[in-house]
Amino acid sequence: MRENTFYTDHWRHIEDERLARYERMFAWREGHAALLEPLDLQPGCRVLDYGCGPGFMALGMAGLVAPGGHVYGVDLNARFVADAAARAEGMEHISYHRLEDGRIPLADHVVDRLLCKNVLEYVPDLGATLAEFRRVLEPGGRLLVIDSDWGFVVVEPWGRARTERFFAAASPAFKTPEIGRVLRTELLDAGFVDVEIGIQAGVDTAGGSLAVLRNMASYAGAFNAMPAAEITAMLAEAEAAAETGRYLFCLPQFLASGQRP
Repeated sequence: MRENTFYTDHWRHIEDERLARYERMFAWREGHAALLEPLDLQPGCRVLDYGCGPGFMALGMAGLVAPGGHVYGVDLNARFVADAAARAEGMEHISYHRLEDGRIPLADHVVDRLLCKNVLEYVPDLGATLAEFRRVLEPGGRLLVIDSDWGFVVVEPWGRARTERFFAAASPAFKTPEIGRVLRTELLDAGFVDVEIGIQAGVDTAGGSLAVLRNMASYAGAFNAMPAAEITAMLAEAEAAAETGRYLFCLPQFLASGQRP
């Protein structure tokens, strides 16, 4: 993989260990339905889940739009698409599709709802991706974009300086790591209307987010941006803090909703 395309390449090629972490991280959870409230999902809605990953969110939404609705999951990773399709075998109101060359493999105006969760920070051409969102959404269709802003991440017991150093080393994994703060402007510039922005900033003290740090550690080590011994020591410190009840992780999620005119 090349450093200047790593932000996309590391989603096309996922090693088994990281894939297993995503299976746990992306599972449908209590609270996801409330997170999706800006989409106003109803029976009969036709929904695109852009960057669907293992497909669990799409499966959850399929239950919300039945009967009469349909969910299209789209992802660039072939393994994600194949595994998600296998989970949904026999379900006629959900389908999964491979994304290639940035073009969504769906017809114009085929959906009336669109979800994009923690994906835009990785896309190579944000403007082109948002134009594709407009293309597949019917007039009046709604979208919800959820994404991080790694400029606000907090990890204790690392402190600010070491946290910034760690995520700077992992930065090749993102095209736009601070996308959260510009989501509203980008949607407005792309022609969406009635754009609203909110923020959620949950705090993890139990250690569930250690999976995120392990992913970031693999990215930081991919191009030797940080000594391997230092990465290992920082992870061990965070894991020990979780075991003793002294761990804290916080990463704001920005929620931008809008409408296609």
